Amino acid sequence: MKKPIFFTLFVAICLVALTITLYLMLYRNDDLDLSDNMESADNQTSPHIVIISQEQGSYVMNEIQKGARSAAASHGMLIDFWGVYRSNVEELIKQVDIAIASKVDGIIIEGVDRPDFVQIINKATFRGIPVVMINSDAPGSLRKTYVGSDHYQEGIVMGKHIAQALNGQGIIGVITNMESSDTDKLRQKGLREVLAQYKGIQLVYASKDNEHVQANAQTNDILNHYPKVNAFIGLPTDSGKSIVQAGDSRSRTHGYDVFMFDNSPQTVKLIQEGLIESGLSQHYEEMGQMSVDLMKRWLDSEQLPLNKRYFTPISVVAASADGGGAK
Repeated sequence: MKKPIFFTLFVAICLVALTITLYLMLYRNDDLDLSDNMESADNQTSPHIVIISQEQGSYVMNEIQKGARSAAASHGMLIDFWGVYRSNVEELIKQVDIAIASKVDGIIIEGVDRPDFVQIINKATFRGIPVVMINSDAPGSLRKTYVGSDHYQEGIVMGKHIAQALNGQGIIGVITNMESSDTDKLRQKGLREVLAQYKGIQLVYASKDNEHVQANAQTNDILNHYPKVNAFIGLPTDSGKSIVQAGDSRSRTHGYDVFMFDNSPQTVKLIQEGLIESGLSQHYEEMGQMSVDLMKRWLDSEQLPLNKRYFTPISVVAASADGGGAK
């Protein structure tokens, strides 16, 4: 008789232990679910956005990040900065896909007008994630708006400045980016339209074999084919030093007038030293701030719809009249 009683007690004890264990497990799971829900609620009160760059770490992106970070802080938004270190559309697309999978609240990105890029932007839109283009556009996509310079107008502004600086006379070598972009095409369109009005001005380019090489090689190629060149226009950011050095290596008794489409620290330093005539400022910090402000407006459903484009200011950066540096 003792064995059945002992066995019954053993089974009862096991059942009690199992019941306690199950209770503790359920209690702990409920606690975890509660903390997850609280974290989710916190995230909902602080929208999470990401800025994705084609050239992470560049002067342009660093300036954009300054403005974006300031605006995000003022709105109480969480912001991350992603990107690739060399312009690579395939990697850029992967970054957008990761942002979609991460379920961010908004994406701000430098645009590329390419079908595969447009497709991934549209995917984000279909998933309910608004996309704002910054600095360069992809107008064929379902992005909410574009924030940045009017690149066609940049060409107009620089063309007028160059014509005035050269008194309507000169052969000007155009240094292009190694990879053609819509930004460059629009700048050159405006530039050509203005300078075409001056019969004394001629634009020349590197030969077909050298049109997609580094700035110094393009400069040398132009000087070989057009020895009477007296000025250069640099489209690639930070190409001013290469243009100046290539020109100096030709042992000219006088320098060339060099005009740049950027105002990076390197370009500004060369302007201050009198080696570059002028550059162009696109006010990148303002772009960053405006893009975050507009994203906040969209997420809050305030002052909608947004305009298709928001153009930021353009200004020429040249040496001051008193020799005190760039202005």
